[in-house]
Formats: sequence, structure tokens, C-alpha cells
Amino acid sequence: MNQNIELLKADINDELEKVKKIHQEFQELKPKLQLNAEQINNFDKAVIGYYLHNFYNGCENIFKSIARFFENDLSVDTWHRDLLKRMKLTINGYRPAVVDEELYLLLDDFRGFRHKFRHCYSFELDWERMKIVANKFDTAWNQLQLQIKKFILELNKIADE
Repeated sequence: MNQNIELLKADINDELEKVKKIHQEFQELKPKLQLNAEQINNFDKAVIGYYLHNFYNGCENIFKSIARFFENDLSVDTWHRDLLKRMKLTINGYRPAVVDEELYLLLDDFRGFRHKFRHCYSFELDWERMKIVANKFDTAWNQLQLQIKKFILELNKIADE
């Protein structure tokens, strides 16, 4: 089991590094968040949307690795929502929660945005609503890092048992 936990930790850390890069690159786009709907062009909306989309994809990749390791059971129709919900649950004697309620709610905004982004054209995106999610990026990233590190510490305890 220790080898499997080490593999899980390696998967998580690898994905976290990729998400870190997304966050770093997004910093160059932050000044555009000061623009109003008439000032932002569709290309810039698409680029910002793509980074928000990629951020949540990275989070979801981490969560999928954890779910495969511990649960391996998600319904087909609502697996995106179910996966995120499961990450806030503590399964006593089996797996600690990965995220707390506050981060769950933040990430649910990104999940919802990602769904919208994937199913519409960039010129159909509501800039004001998009900015609300984009302005949560730093907070979500900072909390994600802290909570994943805490989760990894818990994995170390499980490995030592």
C-alpha cells in the first residue's frame, strides 16, 4: 500500500505543478479583469476562459486520482459534480476530506464556469459573470495548495499505519 500511496502523492504533486504554472501564467491576464464588457474583446475572453477552464481541469485531475485510489465509483451522468462533492467528505477510517466547504464552494464556481465554457462560444460568455469567477482564482489556488498539502500529510499517516 505504501508504494501505491507514494504513486498517488507523485500524481497529485505532478498535477499541482501544472496547475501552479496555469496560475502563474494567468497573472499576466489579471489587468484585463479591470475592463468592462464593452472594453474586452472576444479573443481575450476566450484566453481568460481557457485558463479558468484549465485550472479546474487540473483540480479535477487531482480529484480523479484520489477517487480512483480510494473509491473508484462515480455515476456516469453526474460524475463531475459527484467527484467534487466527494472531495469534501471525510470517510471515517478510510480517507480524510481533501477540501473544506469553503474551497468546495469556490471550486464549484469554476466547475460551473468550465461547463458553460465548454458548451458555448466565447462571444456568448457573460463577461461580468466570468470576472466574478476569475477574481476568485488566487484565493482558490492558495486554498487548494494548502489543503492538498494537508491531505498529503494525512496520506503519510495512512502509509505509516
